[in-house]
Amino acid sequence: MGFLNPWLLMGTAGVAVPILIHLLNRFRHREVDWAAMELLRRAVVMRSRRIRLEDLIILLLRCLAVGLLALAMARPTITGSAARWFGGQQQVGAVLAVDVSYSMAYKPGVTGRFDHARKTLDQVRGTLRPGSPVSLVLMGNRPRTLLRSAGYDPRRFEKELEAVRPLPERLHLDRCLEVVASLLAETKAPVRECYLLTDAQALSWREPPPRARRALTELARDGQLFVVPTPADSAENLAVERFALESGSLRTGGLARYVARVRNRGARARENVPVRLFLGDEDVPVDRRVIERIEPGATVSVPLFARFRAAGDVKVAADLGRDALLADNARYAVAPVREQVRVLCVDGSPHPQKLPYRNATDYLVAALTSVPGPAGETLRAESVPHTRLAGTALANYDVVVLANVADVRDAEVDRLHRFVRDGGGLMIFLGDNTVPRLINARLGRKARPLLPAEVGRAMAAPRADAPGWPIEPAAVNHPMARFLHRVPAPLLAEARVDRAFELGLLPGAHEVLRLAAADRPLLVEKPLGRGRVLLFASTANRDWTNFLVHPVGPMLLHEAVTHLVASGRETAFRVGEPLLCELPEAGVGTRVRFRSPAGRDLPVQVTRSAGRTVAEVRGAAEAGFFELHHAEGEPPIVLAANVDPAESDVQTLGEEALRTALAGTNARLLRADGDLPATIRRSRIGIELSLPLLILGLLVLLAEALLAYRFSKTLSAVEGPNGLPQGRSP
Repeated sequence: MGFLNPWLLMGTAGVAVPILIHLLNRFRHREVDWAAMELLRRAVVMRSRRIRLEDLIILLLRCLAVGLLALAMARPTITGSAARWFGGQQQVGAVLAVDVSYSMAYKPGVTGRFDHARKTLDQVRGTLRPGSPVSLVLMGNRPRTLLRSAGYDPRRFEKELEAVRPLPERLHLDRCLEVVASLLAETKAPVRECYLLTDAQALSWREPPPRARRALTELARDGQLFVVPTPADSAENLAVERFALESGSLRTGGLARYVARVRNRGARARENVPVRLFLGDEDVPVDRRVIERIEPGATVSVPLFARFRAAGDVKVAADLGRDALLADNARYAVAPVREQVRVLCVDGSPHPQKLPYRNATDYLVAALTSVPGPAGETLRAESVPHTRLAGTALANYDVVVLANVADVRDAEVDRLHRFVRDGGGLMIFLGDNTVPRLINARLGRKARPLLPAEVGRAMAAPRADAPGWPIEPAAVNHPMARFLHRVPAPLLAEARVDRAFELGLLPGAHEVLRLAAADRPLLVEKPLGRGRVLLFASTANRDWTNFLVHPVGPMLLHEAVTHLVASGRETAFRVGEPLLCELPEAGVGTRVRFRSPAGRDLPVQVTRSAGRTVAEVRGAAEAGFFELHHAEGEPPIVLAANVDPAESDVQTLGEEALRTALAGTNARLLRADGDLPATIRRSRIGIELSLPLLILGLLVLLAEALLAYRFSKTLSAVEGPNGLPQGRSP
């Protein structure tokens, strides 16, 4: 026997109340010697036994009534074979949890995995009685509770399921099962059941994380836990795992090189796989490549080229076409294309005679303007001495370069900080004017931190065999590092650095390039708001390095400008995670709204903290392009959201492998292709006794009232009007 409200068993202590009243009544009177009472002694002695027996019966009935009512409120239940004697059956509270991660959308034929799960769900709910407490949970990146301990109504349940589809999200088993376990624990029913309807994807179920195993154990302890996998099917799948800008120019008329990485998740080779590139909302691809053959488990990188015709946030997408799983066949990126990119080079050591290639910024300007864009002058670089930085409007530029600037005033640091947070790019080159203590204090102060690394002492390269240190890429996926990976090794070895400052990376920063022989950072980066900061440990001229006069230098500098101009919107968000976008300081309207890829307006939370205005959408459930409309007359900010590529592995566990994974949790494995309703009905038996106990308690109270009335009438008939026995007088 169990109790649905065990804490209400404390009400059985109320049985002591009638007993206390009875005992108090016995001692309420006091004895007084009176000669006339002696005449009644014999009559009282004769009836005392009968009176005590009647009082005891009334007392027992009162105690029994209180105990029965307290037990009824505690809602006792019995299950198992004992329940059959009371006709108990099908008194069930159920939690139905359906896997809606995008592997459930896998459809190799006419019927897919989610179709099987829906049919199984219909069979399970067909065994429930109307009014039974039922909870319905969708399991994806996070749990979504559609019904919570609601009385089962077939029409309402069907209405809730009408719009349910697999979501482009990865299954987070642990966080979903914890919510499912809490729902089952609060279910009020003599028999509690939990059904997990899933495809048993190997990625999630082969080795459930510790939190998920604990939740499974709790579910099996609080009720009966059934895991119902979909029937096994094929696991052939192609997916675009990564799509990003590799190199090129994000300017009007510029040509950009994107790379789509396609992976074969299946067990057989695939041939003639088309990969297409789309720009904007056009239906016609701007580039198309064909993968002749991709082996099982292999990954192929496909270059795709796009020429931008207009400025703005351009939508860029790579697509494979159609197969058994559509969610991972496309990936999205945003190209913030500029009509003209303007670079401001701040010279920290201008030559007094203005001789060519004597200033700190001469080589920078020459390197940036030596490769004009195909549509004319799409990149404009200009140089100003550091003394004119205060009077220059930074909003007119996309990138600011500080070259060998000894000191920057606090007011200018604040302006540069706002410039980067609003999406601008900042490059810092060091030099002989650099004083580490001063630059760390100015650009690294806690209120407005700009430096990605702490600047240490300057060090010179040994000149034993060859002059200077060679350069090598440090990051794997950074655009500048990927560019250097394509440079022939003999050519890259000619780029040397004679002197450089030691750099100690600060939190949030990472290496991009390094000095190979010295094993020290050369170029480090830190994201800041919607922009980025690059710190170069050497100079921007030929004083300490031949980098900018080497053939690799100007090309790498253009890659750096493109990378800084792209800002944070080039990076896609992950479906199911919050979408965050820092809004510009100016032009924020009163009505900020996100528009989903399907054209729906989403609720937005706008917060302002530390001078930043951030718009947030929690848990975007679509892959594609989101538009943030923030001010009238201003173009929307475009963000891209992609699926988690790990979920593309649609391999599922077989029955034995799933049993092994569930070992120790007491979960029961049910086959959806058998007579599932009959199996479920045979497993459940139970009854709740609260209603019978309540009725019995009321009957006992009624019996007690009738007996008390009868006993009082009998006593009145025996006693006279003065309380004396009939026929007696004092």
